[in-house]
Amino acid sequence: MMNSEILDFRTLLTIIYEHFGTGEFTARELSDRLREAISNPALIANPAFLKVYRRVSKKMISNDLRRLYAMGFLKRRRVKRKVMTKSGKVCHRGYEYRYSLSSQGLKYLAYMASGGHEREEQEGFEDFLVKIFIEKKAPEEIRDILWEFYETQMKDRKGFRRFSTSQMAFWDKVLERITEIFRDKRIKSLEERVKALEEENKELREKIRKLEMEKTAYKTLNEKLLLMLTEIMELTDRALEKAEHFKEENERYREIVKRVNKVFAELGPITGK
Repeated sequence: MMNSEILDFRTLLTIIYEHFGTGEFTARELSDRLREAISNPALIANPAFLKVYRRVSKKMISNDLRRLYAMGFLKRRRVKRKVMTKSGKVCHRGYEYRYSLSSQGLKYLAYMASGGHEREEQEGFEDFLVKIFIEKKAPEEIRDILWEFYETQMKDRKGFRRFSTSQMAFWDKVLERITEIFRDKRIKSLEERVKALEEENKELREKIRKLEMEKTAYKTLNEKLLLMLTEIMELTDRALEKAEHFKEENERYREIVKRVNKVFAELGPITGK
């Protein structure tokens, strides 16, 4: 059943369902079940037993479960890890993941039970798994870039085992590198934007400086105009005062003329003129 260092994910899904159904389990619990299943005299005598036994260690099974989780076949939750001390007391140390089959995992098990996996095209299914991996691992902005990289650089490589543990590590590195490239481009774009904003800010400061100068000039001009208006008003007041004085003088002259004319009128009969 497990005579290879690479544990087939279909076999592992089936084993999980047989031992735990839809319930939860940890990597240690699954490892213990597998080691218990292979620990019989017939298998122990097999020269390959030690290799198989090591293959189902907690560390290796943990990697397998993480891979199935990345493929979307498992769901998990993080919980505190219970351990028993030498005194027999149970305490919490660190944390662990409790896994269970996801809806997608159960559907794929039903698909295998109907014999569908025997008819599926491996290339198309692996493409599907790659898409799942990219959607779970990559930011939305670079998913198209990753998919193009996979199709042009990875898909046609001979001997490319897409979902072995080492390959998953390779994809992590690919993702990390592309994320760095995307981040560097984003930083460069932001730096260019900052530079453009600095230039724009510089132009705005220059416009503000000119407006301040114009404001100062307008203020000075306004003060001069106000001074001129004050002077004009003062001159107008003086002119009005003089006009009033001339009016009074004119009234006096008219009164004098009237009196003179009256005197001449009275003197006329006397002189016979």
